[in-house]
Amino acid sequence: MCALAAMPVLKHFKARVDPRRYNGASLLGLRGIVVKSHGGTDAEGFRYALEQACEEAGSDVIGHIANRVAHQLENLKTPEAAAN
Repeated sequence: MCALAAMPVLKHFKARVDPRRYNGASLLGLRGIVVKSHGGTDAEGFRYALEQACEEAGSDVIGHIANRVAHQLENLKTPEAAAN
């Protein structure tokens, strides 16, 4: 009885921790969006990697990273930053 009652929760948990959902790894230091997918993944895992790449492109991840790096470089050039 308990197993039947817990089944919906367990199915939701299994879907939430599915490694295919976290298949893609973003490679930084490049001039574009690159999401490396595990070579042994299935079609669903590859779909999640593509969705991640689309999300990064749509939210201008490259632009945000470039702005933050430029900001940090500017901070390093100021005399106050050199003193610290």
